[in-house]
Amino acid sequence: MCELPFNDRQNDSKFQIMKLLLITFLSFCLITCFGQNKQYADSLRNAYDAEMKIASDVFSAAYYPNIPAIYSLNENLFIKKIDSLKQPFLSVSNKFNKAFQKNDKNFIPNEQRDIEYFFDRMILDYPYFHENYTQRKIQLSKSIQKKLDQHLKDFNTPGLLSSKDFQGYVEAFLRHKSSVEVKKDIYKSSDNKRLDAYLNLIPKYFTNQECKEFWQYHYLFAHLDDWGSKNVDEAVRSFISNCKNVSYTRIIDSMYTESANSYKGHLIKSYKTVDGFDLDLHIFLPDTAYQKTKRPAIIYFSGGSWTKGTPEWAFNDCANYVKQNWVAVSVEYRVADRYETSPFEAVKDARSAIRWLRMNADTYNIDTNRIVASGNSAGGHLVLTTVLANEMNESSDNLNFSASPNLLLVNAGVYNLYADGSTDWITRDLKDKSFVKKISPQQLLRKGLPPMLIIHGTNDRSVDYASAKAFAEEMKQLGNPFEFETLEGAPHHIWYDKRFSGKVASLRNKFLKKYGYE
Repeated sequence: MCELPFNDRQNDSKFQIMKLLLITFLSFCLITCFGQNKQYADSLRNAYDAEMKIASDVFSAAYYPNIPAIYSLNENLFIKKIDSLKQPFLSVSNKFNKAFQKNDKNFIPNEQRDIEYFFDRMILDYPYFHENYTQRKIQLSKSIQKKLDQHLKDFNTPGLLSSKDFQGYVEAFLRHKSSVEVKKDIYKSSDNKRLDAYLNLIPKYFTNQECKEFWQYHYLFAHLDDWGSKNVDEAVRSFISNCKNVSYTRIIDSMYTESANSYKGHLIKSYKTVDGFDLDLHIFLPDTAYQKTKRPAIIYFSGGSWTKGTPEWAFNDCANYVKQNWVAVSVEYRVADRYETSPFEAVKDARSAIRWLRMNADTYNIDTNRIVASGNSAGGHLVLTTVLANEMNESSDNLNFSASPNLLLVNAGVYNLYADGSTDWITRDLKDKSFVKKISPQQLLRKGLPPMLIIHGTNDRSVDYASAKAFAEEMKQLGNPFEFETLEGAPHHIWYDKRFSGKVASLRNKFLKKYGYE
């Protein structure tokens, strides 16, 4: 090997040192520059978010309290109103456009795209809500519809799937399309009508494989989560067989298996058959169920705005009561997004379920003097109607058996369907809107009701606290045995919100003990 002369080695060593110092200096400059750029980018984003927050607060104050009035406008005035609500958001994004060009040139265009989708969803919803508030059916004008139709090309762009506003627009689009689709004769034999309609529509609008699989996964996930696994095995198998996204198939398979397994280990009995569909009671029995001693029973009605819900949501509660030697039951009742029904049918189902339990009490050693009905939200409404809606009975019911439980537990229930604007969809197809009074607890109150516990939060944004208080005040005037418990600052979902669920459980247990339910 050739060896460098001493002077050359010395020069080479100096060169290496200089090289190292230069690299260190450049690295320091880059790090400092990067840090400064990141600090600038963070500061810019914070300033943008702060101004968008102001625009959002102004929008919320102008839009949400005035939804009925806004959607009651004619199309021209409605579009002008939407444009005026949108303009502050566009003004903020335009103000920051130049500044973001240096750091993220795609940020503002993406923000403006999402703003358009957010407000175009309102326009897409306009005919539906306009009919809700005015009882007048309309269609969007050709020019407005043409503008919205331009979004269809985006449906097969995978890069947009991460946008929540784009997702919201597509969900609204498919919701309206499925409302037409589901009326076809092919869905008469389905008890998962809306899911089947979605799955049939998706290939029509989504030809890109990634986009198609995303929406198939989206609706299957939602269905398993909100409606359970009953009679969806074929749809799940088809998806798993054809989907190339391993993550999607793994999750759907896991959800379906977990849901299906939860149906094991307890009795499932059909309490009614309607339009060819069996409605089930999930009955959890204690070890002593077949002994001579009669046991108290608790029957659960899940919430979900009468549109969604599954008996599975109460399985854990049922298992806990069984440990205390109760008979516990979770009810499957008709909900809008499975059966295309209304709360009127759900009320009939609730009353049928109580009657079936009374008819079969001896089989399961149930004490018919100690039947408790429990419900959350819309389920709480159904609990109330079992004792109040005496005109709502299924033609197949044996009216010799009472539909009334002996004690009621209501968490964040719904009390007034006649005055609550959020329930306008219930009366949408009624010629006589006042007919809803027949299932509206506030309008059905009378003396002689069984003991009732009502728990409601003051910060409930789904069911106004004032409606619960009005119901309680009339109960008091009538002299009915009840307790009204107010949870200060509590939101709607008090039964599983960890800040309040413990208090709710304590109040319920105390009330049960007061009336001798041990």
